[in-house]
This record gives sequence, structure tokens and C-alpha cells, in this order.
Amino acid sequence: MSTLTRQEAHLIVAAIRVLSHRDGAAPRPDSVAELLGLAPAMLRIQLATLQDLGIVALVESAFDIHVEVRDYLLIEELEVQEAAGDLSEDLADFDRRKQEETAKMQQLFSEGEHERKLSERHKKMDDDLQDFGKNRKPKLRGGKKDPFSNLD
Repeated sequence: MSTLTRQEAHLIVAAIRVLSHRDGAAPRPDSVAELLGLAPAMLRIQLATLQDLGIVALVESAFDIHVEVRDYLLIEELEVQEAAGDLSEDLADFDRRKQEETAKMQQLFSEGEHERKLSERHKKMDDDLQDFGKNRKPKLRGGKKDPFSNLD
């Protein structure tokens, strides 16, 4: 189970309440992460810890996952000291690398490199098909001679 401080738990519960009030419905985890400026993966770990403690509940519907506050008084049982930030730094680095990778993919498709390669591949296939048709001699059934062979 991830270490979570009392301050972090209060902050997450407050964000859930603010978003619930603003939107009129239980918020999605990514909305809470966006409001708090946290990496979504890190917030999911913290929400899982809070769910294990009975402070929040991750409610899964057929189409989505929402977060609801259950027993906020249990937050007072958490430690006051700061938790180690190694995991959050690693997750933030992972999110940054994923964003860079996404940007590279978008650049690849926006520059037309993908379309150019696809066009070259189609042209080569078309050329191969044309060559195939020229080199192929028709076969007749039953070993009969081609009546048009002398017209070449």
C-alpha cells in the first residue's frame, strides 16, 4: 500500500468535493488529477490507498469510473509527516515521456511521412501487379493450343 500523508488525503478529498459541487456529479479520477496538477497514474495509486482505508470509493459504472467520498474522518488516522516523493517523480517522468512520444507520433502524421510511405508501398504493389500480368501466359483447359498464339 502506498504511503499517503494526512495533508495529501485532505487535498484529494477536498478536490473530489469541489468537483462534485461544481459539476453536480461524482468526478472522474482524471478530473481530480487535473484539478490538483498531479500525474493521473500517481493519483490512481493514492485513490486506491484511500479506497483501501475506506475514505473514498471508486464507483465503476458500465461506462466510467467515478470517485465518491465515504468516511472522511478516517483521514485523521493517517500520519502527518511527509511521504517520500520518489514514486511521484517517477510517475511524472513516465507521463512526460509518454507526452513526448505522443508529440513525435503527431508530428510524424502531420508532416505526411506516413502518407508518403503508404503511397510508395501502393505504387510498388501496383507496379508488381502490372509486371505480373505481362509475364503471365494464359493456360487453356485440356492442353489445347491457344488459338490466338500466332497473332503476336
